[in-house]
Amino acid sequence: MSTGSEPARYNPWLSQAWAPALRTRTLAALDRSTSECDRLALLRTLAWLSGGRFESDDHEFSGFSDEGLARFGLARIGPSAIRIRDEDGPFWWPQIHVDSQSRRYLEEGVGDGILRRLTSLPGYRSLSQKAAVRALFTAPAGSGLLVSLPTGAGKSLMFQLAALHGRESHVGSCVVVVTPTIALALDHERTLRGIPGLEGSRALIGDLGSEGIRDVVDAFRRGEIPILLLGPELALRSDIVSRLVEVASPEAAAFGLNGRLTHLFVDEAHIIESWGRSFRPDFQRLPGLLAELRKSNPDVRAVLLSATMPPSARAILRRDWSLTGEWLEIDARVPRYEHDIVVSQCSSDEERQEALSFVVDRAPRPAIVYTTEVVDAERIFKWLSDDRGYQKMALFTGDTGSADRRRIIEDWSNNHYDLIVATSAFGIGIDKADVRSVIHACLPESAARWYQEIGRAARDGGQAFAALLFTGSREGGDDVSTARRMAVGGWLTRELAEKRWAAMRSSATDQGWVGGKWHMSVDLNAIREGLRPESTDYNRNWNMALLTLLQRAQAISIKAVKPKGGDEARVWEIEISDGGLLSDDPTSAWDKIYEHRDREVANARDELTPWLNLVRKPLDACMVRTAFELIEPNTCLPSCGRCPHCRDQLIRPPRHVEAMGLEAAWQDTPAFENSKISHGVHLVEPVDRTLETNLPALVHTITSIGIQQFVVDAELAEGIADALGQDPKVLGLILTLDEWTEGRKLANLPTALLVSPDERNGWHVERFVQWAKDAAFTSIVVARRDRQYRGRRFDQWVSHHAPISQEFLMSLAGG
Repeated sequence: MSTGSEPARYNPWLSQAWAPALRTRTLAALDRSTSECDRLALLRTLAWLSGGRFESDDHEFSGFSDEGLARFGLARIGPSAIRIRDEDGPFWWPQIHVDSQSRRYLEEGVGDGILRRLTSLPGYRSLSQKAAVRALFTAPAGSGLLVSLPTGAGKSLMFQLAALHGRESHVGSCVVVVTPTIALALDHERTLRGIPGLEGSRALIGDLGSEGIRDVVDAFRRGEIPILLLGPELALRSDIVSRLVEVASPEAAAFGLNGRLTHLFVDEAHIIESWGRSFRPDFQRLPGLLAELRKSNPDVRAVLLSATMPPSARAILRRDWSLTGEWLEIDARVPRYEHDIVVSQCSSDEERQEALSFVVDRAPRPAIVYTTEVVDAERIFKWLSDDRGYQKMALFTGDTGSADRRRIIEDWSNNHYDLIVATSAFGIGIDKADVRSVIHACLPESAARWYQEIGRAARDGGQAFAALLFTGSREGGDDVSTARRMAVGGWLTRELAEKRWAAMRSSATDQGWVGGKWHMSVDLNAIREGLRPESTDYNRNWNMALLTLLQRAQAISIKAVKPKGGDEARVWEIEISDGGLLSDDPTSAWDKIYEHRDREVANARDELTPWLNLVRKPLDACMVRTAFELIEPNTCLPSCGRCPHCRDQLIRPPRHVEAMGLEAAWQDTPAFENSKISHGVHLVEPVDRTLETNLPALVHTITSIGIQQFVVDAELAEGIADALGQDPKVLGLILTLDEWTEGRKLANLPTALLVSPDERNGWHVERFVQWAKDAAFTSIVVARRDRQYRGRRFDQWVSHHAPISQEFLMSLAGG
């Protein structure tokens, strides 16, 4: 990772005018607001956007009392003018002035042919996103791809492009996206409805009812739904699995089905490890779904998407999802730097509520207040409404019904709310670009959760505000204790685990030996010794947690889940990997299981301790850099310049940050080889030696002989991308010479290098020839044969073959 003093390059993804756009949004919201509190909060935002002073002939401020204005840190300076007055704020509250420039400092990626053809986007948000898309389209059959990009970096583009590209060759091509929350599925559905070609995408949620779920699944089987979004519980339901397997089958047409399932995506994949441990164990059974799909069609590709990837989660995903196919990881290895950060450790709930009052009244809108527990979210929402007077807000938790979730997401996206009070149920992946503030009235149990949730703000690349207000005391019962319980909880003691296994084993139905291993069906309603004889969700969840622990310890493998007499009763079919579990003395088997369990607990503690140290002493280290290094160790990052430590030490923000990702490429992508000339490197002499005229004709000739990837001067990239965007038969990947720096790789594809006559580009030709000379596919260098580098003509060293003219290539191409 490197930084420099040069300003960030222009990024076509970003709105450099985020502040004027927010001003327009805030004025419109002000006109619709009736509550004095809502209006004053919006006026505070307008004053902040205006450099601390807001004046308007269209708004009369005389109706607001001096006390009301003072509550929001405002003071009247005339009948139609107000200013921010925060001089009497608490010591931890900084003077944060508006910064109208983009704060996303990543170098953008030049657009290529497939991006131009399938979308209206001119380029990539970052080189990391470009690397991820390249990996997606060059992935070998039956492979697994893990992509870690910052929040707001455009991970959703991956499954959008996969579906759009698939439908270029088959009208019923489709993908499945497993999402962790209903809110995220509904938010994706809302976004996809506005994308040409993907309007029919659907979120499959339980509230559709049996008939509604069946209708959606059948439409997916018919190829009418390009992207199907659903949670792991539905994705693993046996009747739905069987339908997905049908759609994946190459023989689907024989069943009268037009759907062709090509990819299984998992969004926010990092939570498979943490949520799957006990909260929602079905997450850890998802590799079984992939295995079933590949039994039907070995070519199905898996793509795991995340903004954060802690080492523990990465290890589990790599182990469980790679299966037998090739595996590749694309990591940006860079955090976001848009946020001004405030941290306050409070000694009591009363002190924290006072701090929350202060921050909510001053935080720029739109804003989100996060808590850990549902009961706390409900209490804060009621307090803000009844006692503080806010009206334009909503409550969103895991207890929020599906219809209300859909309505809240729509209204939030359409600016009907200025404030959301929520738990993590609202946190993951909700895509509203202009959120300006995220306030934690709790302590997230990990750096990853905190980083993920502040990532709901500033997805437009503009300035954002993040406040962390938590309680910590020596007596316990505070936010620190809750965070510790959340982080290291979810594991059964060995004594209880053995009792639960004994109960499930005694009530299990043995199926016998299959493939050399014992198979059995266990009932999640089995009740361990010492409990009352009535199964509950609590009992079933602990049984699931035990079985997933046994699977992580490789003592069993969970093969299928089947309903039994109702939605609440489920039978899991398992395969015994460690026969010691069935022996008269299973001590050795349980020793292995609990060695694994103890390592998990130790890893969780190891990840929690430095996070607690960081938030308790925010002046000791950069909040953003340290938190991200806890999530993804072994990174080398600049300080953020905007957290308590950086403000205290007068550290300035970085001006340029280099994202990673292009260092990774698949080892083999032979399916794209279809060249009309022999393998190896060829020197091609263009008709126009300057490459200044008739570039589209040259590009068409090159692609017609099987070239899929271009390496070009930056000044040629736009014209080449436009030409490639017209041809659906080629990928048309592009890497500029500026992007192809030391350590970055080209995809293993038939490739053309086009360089201008500038002598300085000779070393790129040398590097390209070195890369391509041993490849089992065709590559070409487009340049004058008499051009020289280090005193040697190109036709003497670039290729072992005789130079080829553009006219000859045109004859091969039939044009």
